Amino acid sequence: MAFKAGTTSYFALNNVGGTVVNLSPYIDSLTLPATTDTTEVSTFGTNAKVMITLQTGGEQISLSGPYDAVVATHLDNLKKAHAAGSAASAFIWGPGGSVASEYRVAGSVFVTQFDLSSSVGGRVEYSSSLQITGAVTTSTF
Repeated sequence: MAFKAGTTSYFALNNVGGTVVNLSPYIDSLTLPATTDTTEVSTFGTNAKVMITLQTGGEQISLSGPYDAVVATHLDNLKKAHAAGSAASAFIWGPGGSVASEYRVAGSVFVTQFDLSSSVGGRVEYSSSLQITGAVTTSTF
């Protein structure tokens, strides 16, 4: 098994014009959960809960990193465009990089949150939440 360092990860997000932008150099933390909703359908007389699956998706991608005008402008412009009603933006994530045979996750998102923070004793940072809409596909590069 070949383990990978997080430094090889790749993340791209379309800009307002629909052009793919590689944001990997501006991200030091990214989380993409994968969930499936369930509901209980147990009936009287059962000893254990019975569950069925419902919809998948609806997760939020969380990303953050050091401030840079490139990523700040990109995410802020998308947030404003999405709030004004523009279509969702496509993303591609390769946790092991963007080379052939590596795992690839793709879908569409709305930028729902973008924050900047700074402190005297630390670096200026940003964080953002991207709301996934629709299906997420997995494959390889």
